[in-house]
Amino acid sequence: MKKRKSKEASVDETIEMKDIQKIGQRIAFYRKQRFMTQEMLAGKANISKSYLSKIESTGTDVTFSLFLLYRLAKALDIEACYLLMPINEVYLDVKK
Repeated sequence: MKKRKSKEASVDETIEMKDIQKIGQRIAFYRKQRFMTQEMLAGKANISKSYLSKIESTGTDVTFSLFLLYRLAKALDIEACYLLMPINEVYLDVKK
């Protein structure tokens, strides 16, 4: 017998993806503040540029590990908590 997902579960999943997308936007924000290209940051974090591009994309459904979050923070020379904390949303609208 198949288990049906409740409406609450699908709402939680949507909230989680929006939160992950905001982390990606923050990564892009701090990368641009440091005048780094995606290629530069990806190289420092030891991931592909295309994977970083997907993480930073606002329409992404890509998830990533906490371990990678820390690697990206280290590559950006910031504490990982800055990638989890809200930034003034006006700054997040900066185009790539």
